[in-house]
Amino acid sequence: MQKLTVLVTGASGFIGSHLLPFLLKRQYKVIALTRQTNKSSQHPDLQWVTSFEQIQTQQIDYVINLAGENIGQKRWSSERKQQLINSRVNTTQRLYEWLQQQQIFPKCIISGSAIGYYGIDPQEQWNTSCDENTPAQAIFMSELCQAWEQTALKFSQQNTKIIRLGIVFGQGGGILPQMLLPIRLNAAGKIGSGQQPVVWIHIQDVLSAIEFLFDSNSAQKVYNLVAPEQTNQQQFVKIASKILKRKPFISLPKFVFELALGEQSQLILNGQYVQPKALQALGFEFQYPTLDIALGEILLDD
Repeated sequence: MQKLTVLVTGASGFIGSHLLPFLLKRQYKVIALTRQTNKSSQHPDLQWVTSFEQIQTQQIDYVINLAGENIGQKRWSSERKQQLINSRVNTTQRLYEWLQQQQIFPKCIISGSAIGYYGIDPQEQWNTSCDENTPAQAIFMSELCQAWEQTALKFSQQNTKIIRLGIVFGQGGGILPQMLLPIRLNAAGKIGSGQQPVVWIHIQDVLSAIEFLFDSNSAQKVYNLVAPEQTNQQQFVKIASKILKRKPFISLPKFVFELALGEQSQLILNGQYVQPKALQALGFEFQYPTLDIALGEILLDD
């Protein structure tokens, strides 16, 4: 039987570094797009490319579009905001235009987005939870996601599914090491009120959900990829401290982050609870539904 081919953009990022071995192990052929020019593969089913023009085949069964610079790195100057938009919107636009030029219509395109779409709770009450139908907000993190999603969905002849990702926890990168560092150092625990949501998902559930959505016939276009358990920052510190056998004692007031990061401090101090309503409605089962199971697996293997 001929192997199915998956094109992955943003393939050298944190999710990509887990996604490629997952796909290869499951007998897919993978074309991996990256801006890094030094990538090469010894695996017969993995080809690295730095532009769409280097792709020789017409047979692309699935696409996973993850391209985009890290939203947490570098302060949000107006120039940086433009970089963040361009890295997502421009690559997504080029991807769909190239598919159209080549007359390639994959069975499914999974295009990335984030729960930043739902913005923040200005009242800092956090007593509601967002699902896929909750409206977006007129703040940068939400507008970034809106532009990214709209670019993909305007190519209506393609079968696109949008995945709004929470913070992805896994080994070997992502933002988790930075979140754990103050706890490992036995220093800072609570940040601000400690009541702000930490909306996360284990990397293995991201990979399983992507493959699950490949062949879903549902008309639903948007899926929240987040764990079903609601967790706030204080609970995150409590669970991580227990696993790491630490007792961090310093609380950091929110003004420290507001001074240092400006608008970007929203990523740390605010947010919204989000639920994976559409995924669960299709019967998807999470391997890591709770934070203690997820962090236990990641940290005990460290």
